[in-house]
Amino acid sequence: MKTLLAAVDFSEASLTVVANAAEFARSLDARLVLLHVVEPIASYVPVGAAMDVIETAPPPIMEEDLAAQKEHLNRLAEGLENVETAAIVGLAADEIVNQAEDRGATLIVLGSHGHGAIYNLFAGSVVTGVLKRARIPVLVIPIGDRMK
Repeated sequence: MKTLLAAVDFSEASLTVVANAAEFARSLDARLVLLHVVEPIASYVPVGAAMDVIETAPPPIMEEDLAAQKEHLNRLAEGLENVETAAIVGLAADEIVNQAEDRGATLIVLGSHGHGAIYNLFAGSVVTGVLKRARIPVLVIPIGDRMK
């Protein structure tokens, strides 16, 4: 059975991403995985430190937050067939690609907020990170005024 992985960030765009991903999954008779990635919080990072300084084990409060995120995902999945939800801690672009590989996904579905070049220069873009790393097709759903 095919598997589609849809990453959501709980913004208003998530409803559009879930609706489109569910429609694709239904048309392909595929399983849908809804994924939310909570980015870790670095407590102290010395200048010049590598990424391995970031905590990998979530603190206890984050465990409670993950449970809340999982509940939110389950509400988004209500009424959908053949859907699985997962909330994890990690770097969003990396974890989306890793989870897609681990679950044997044949398509990744993401929403694009379309912030623009300056925002992406300073804040980065999860979509860009996934597109650079993914080895499977990525469907990007435009969100906002462009959808109207």
